[in-house]
Amino acid sequence: MRPIVKIATEGLEKSLRTHLEGCLEDGPMAESEVLEESLRFFSPNIPAMGTSLMRSYKLQYGRKIGKTTAQSNIKTNLRLLLSKVKKGFLSTEKQVIVGGNRFGRIFYRKGAEGKIQLKVRELIEKGGGNPLELLNSVKRGPVKMNPKVRRAFELLLYYGFVESKKIGSVLYITEIGYNPVKFKGEKTSEKFPTHFRTWKPFKIETWVLQDGPTKVSLKFDLAGWDTVNKIFYVGLDSEYIGLSALKGFREKQVILGLPSKAVVFCKEISDGGEKYAKKWGIEIRT
Repeated sequence: MRPIVKIATEGLEKSLRTHLEGCLEDGPMAESEVLEESLRFFSPNIPAMGTSLMRSYKLQYGRKIGKTTAQSNIKTNLRLLLSKVKKGFLSTEKQVIVGGNRFGRIFYRKGAEGKIQLKVRELIEKGGGNPLELLNSVKRGPVKMNPKVRRAFELLLYYGFVESKKIGSVLYITEIGYNPVKFKGEKTSEKFPTHFRTWKPFKIETWVLQDGPTKVSLKFDLAGWDTVNKIFYVGLDSEYIGLSALKGFREKQVILGLPSKAVVFCKEISDGGEKYAKKWGIEIRT
């Protein structure tokens, strides 16, 4: 068994804290990233510190320790030092664990709270697994709560990506602000496949925040619910579609507040409209 040796870390704590404070100025960091950055900060000095420890150990105990043992002890003591430094930083409580990757808590500077969710999304997309699958699934519509997604739901709930709502008597996971509504006026439409539930036109009232909560009425040329793939479509139907019409159409889609896919039906579309549609993922059917 390798001997464990405590080393003097006077002065190191302050320099590490200053370095990490500078790193956090650029945005929140995962706990795993804080550790990596700390070891990177000390890495140029670790060989020299190891040599010094080998010499001190021999003088103090009359025995030698190897280079590997010395550097292992250095890293162990630096981790203990980092634990003390981390206590002085703000951090979240919920650990980010995705796709088998333990990124840990999120550390941040005061005033950067609004960037935490963006950092967590970055880690989720990097790690994958159930959290990423659930995050993508709720974009297409509510996901029924079940034991398989429970842990992923708790992570996404804590960081403000999803919420739970009862639709009927069943508990579902939804995007923030999802508002289940009862659609009226179903009509068949040749624009969508026969297994779709369709509305032509599609009218709905919803709430928006202006000078306060305000109810607004929205109208789309048509809408369709894909009963197989569980995707909701809103559509714009016109012989010719220009850029201004597309901008107004997308604005209504955003105000709608329902996870939906935008599609336009036309015989002709302007160059500006076509570029705008590609930029915002609006499907064009001619």
